[in-house]
Amino acid sequence: MASLSFDLRLDEISPSLARLGTQKLRDQLLMGMGTVMVSMGQRAFDEPQLRPAPWAKRKSPKGKHPLLIKSGDLRQGLHLSKAGSDTVRVGSPARYAATHQLGRDAIPPRPFFPVLQDQLTGHARAEIGDVMTALIGKAV
Repeated sequence: MASLSFDLRLDEISPSLARLGTQKLRDQLLMGMGTVMVSMGQRAFDEPQLRPAPWAKRKSPKGKHPLLIKSGDLRQGLHLSKAGSDTVRVGSPARYAATHQLGRDAIPPRPFFPVLQDQLTGHARAEIGDVMTALIGKAV
């Protein structure tokens, strides 16, 4: 099993953002985008409306902890890092993160990052848009 990460680029969100004046503003926008993704991923464990798709029920009712929350390591391990001048990477180092996000063999997907079929969900786009509007407004 491998870890899981997504790269977000300014030019994928809005082509005009790639032409923004200062590198400092682009860095702030990237970090804002990544922060939204990590926050939504963490909140999705407790807020089902933030999940990109409903989670499959447990096969057996004997589990005493909520789905995907046994130790809390998966949720707490979500992080972001700058991956270039126009890219931020969000992900999890947990070996089982990709299995839960995408599913594998007999394990159904239980996605927590707001990404479905390589696209941001509507909630993610809206929250990222709000952050970008606020940051651009402060820069003008």
